Amino acid sequence: MSTPAKKTILLVDDDREFVAAQRLLLEQAGYRVIVAYDGESGLKSARAEKPDLVILDVIMGDPEAGFEVCRSIRADRSLAHCRLLILTGVGQQFQMAFEPDRLWLPADRLLEKPIDPDTLLAEVAQILDTTDV
Repeated sequence: MSTPAKKTILLVDDDREFVAAQRLLLEQAGYRVIVAYDGESGLKSARAEKPDLVILDVIMGDPEAGFEVCRSIRADRSLAHCRLLILTGVGQQFQMAFEPDRLWLPADRLLEKPIDPDTLLAEVAQILDTTDV
């Protein structure tokens, strides 16, 4: 009996310390984790690796980088299976609320930083368990 393949997560964020901590957390939970530190390399990695989930920051140098990557992934047919989780502090930083939508931010879910590790793991498990892709 073979074991199921590890789910692959692409973590895209320009905060290297945050990435290192989240990578360790996710790898210890049994996920294969790929990292990118900007939108352009994140999109390239998504196209090359075809991850099951992309965890994406919104502001990475360019204030719209995360939005652009999110829309590019959704527009790429080869990434149709890929789930998108926006993990950002932009709402607190700018004291505004926003939610995923079909045009501007077509993500599966949006969570605010800082995030409790158990909450992140529960959200990731729930997103990857969803079969209505």
